[in-house]
Amino acid sequence: MARTKNYQRIKQPVSAELSASLMDFIRRKFYAGDDKCFYQDRRDLMRWAVLWPASWLDAKGVTIHGERYREICFKVLLQANAHAADKIKYRPVWLKAVLQNHFKIHGEEYLAEAKSVLHLAEQVLLMVGNRVAAPDPVLELAKARQILVAGQPKKKASKTVVKGAVNLELSLG
Repeated sequence: MARTKNYQRIKQPVSAELSASLMDFIRRKFYAGDDKCFYQDRRDLMRWAVLWPASWLDAKGVTIHGERYREICFKVLLQANAHAADKIKYRPVWLKAVLQNHFKIHGEEYLAEAKSVLHLAEQVLLMVGNRVAAPDPVLELAKARQILVAGQPKKKASKTVVKGAVNLELSLG
């Protein structure tokens, strides 16, 4: 008798689905009734609120399942919505600050989770079950952010002025 596989594969969302669901969530929670402003802020929202966590994870050399990425972002954005002040000057910058502060506090937990044996075993099972490696949504989102950031003009280096005399001699005593 032939054996059949009785396990259900976890559906890995592709980066387009993931980013679209996060952008829709931001539009509903932070731009209710203000579609014009949302579409004006869309590029900055994508770069700073949707893609920044993927870039952070990628810089640390780890990845997480797309559903976990969505769960983390939704949790942070829901908390931000609950504590939103009435006077937010520019929502994309504010959301960027909220996400960066959250990752400063909880980033080590996410890194430990991503590096855990259970997570690594799940990734191996996903790859073995599919025969073709599933696309990594975090890596794809991080690459998308690199493309968006690459289009931005570089900040000019500030000129530093040294006041007073400068001692250029090196003493070996």
